[in-house]
Amino acid sequence: MRILIIGGGLTGLALANGLRHYGVDPVVVEQAPIITEAGWAIGLSPRHLAALDRLGVTDRTAWPAYQAKRYLMFDAKAGLLDGIVTEAPLMFSRSALQLALLDGVSDLVRTGVRPSDLNDHGDRVDVEFDNGTSGTFDAVIGTDGIHSWTRHHVFGGPEATYTGTSVVRFQAPSPDSSLSVAAMAAGGDDATIAYFLVDGGKKMHGIVFLHGEEGNRAELTPAELATLFPELPGPLSLLTEVMRTNPESYFTGINQAVVDTWARNRVALAGDAAHAMSPVLGQGAGAGFEDAAMLAELLTTPGMAVATALASFERMRKPEAQALQRLSYETSRMMTTTSAPSVIYAQRGNMPGGVQPRPTTR
Repeated sequence: MRILIIGGGLTGLALANGLRHYGVDPVVVEQAPIITEAGWAIGLSPRHLAALDRLGVTDRTAWPAYQAKRYLMFDAKAGLLDGIVTEAPLMFSRSALQLALLDGVSDLVRTGVRPSDLNDHGDRVDVEFDNGTSGTFDAVIGTDGIHSWTRHHVFGGPEATYTGTSVVRFQAPSPDSSLSVAAMAAGGDDATIAYFLVDGGKKMHGIVFLHGEEGNRAELTPAELATLFPELPGPLSLLTEVMRTNPESYFTGINQAVVDTWARNRVALAGDAAHAMSPVLGQGAGAGFEDAAMLAELLTTPGMAVATALASFERMRKPEAQALQRLSYETSRMMTTTSAPSVIYAQRGNMPGGVQPRPTTR
């Protein structure tokens, strides 16, 4: 079986590992000249780690991860603790995670290459690439992200749309080596702020969600953003201390793509190409791993036709992923209100599969 994976991000590399685990070596094409990602943080729950186990990615002893003891949620208006999540996710550097997944399949990856045309003939898929080469495949999986070429060329869209929130991310050394909890503050109508700990707890991964029109306050530095939160309590005061040093930061609008059709005959979408979602619940990467696990299992099931495997994947994964996508969007919209975190995240315990526990309050 010849399988083409379009996109060498987290989902594409996870799928390549899974297919190799089940005895099929795919071809992975990535338009970037090298496999690299910004070193932003990725949170994985036990369910997401179980998906990696299904993909055969079981030896993760060398993966750098950190798990905070608690995740504290503060009411930004009252300045009081409003909720505690006692089981924080494992936090990874996105770039380290991607390189770890690449390690087992680097020989399968062709960088600096993207498709230029694709024709599904029913019994095969012919693909032409922008470097003048071509290939014939039994299945093609588009894991090429929120602005997916596969989604546009094969399925006719849709375009990703702005959710009403942007995000600024930055990393800097923690000013307190004893810090072992993560925290966030919500309930203001202008912005939401949070941090996680990465690199063995030595670094703060700071996040500021900015609500409003696209590009809203994109010009502000971290130090200027810190003035939006003049009296943050507890460990969040350490975060604004870090922000006043103006660490290197990255601003982007948060978009989502709600896709009606995930599979057609021998071509399918997975990961952000199929269900790009707001990161406010931290589930996007993990959902992509779950996609990859199911696809690897279905495509290598003896006697199962490719079209049946891909249609079954859509039937089983789409309802759950889109429910998670809706919940992420609704949560990001709730952040634009003055509601306390316990209200904003009240539905988090209803996430498909119960990925995260409902926060306790006291």
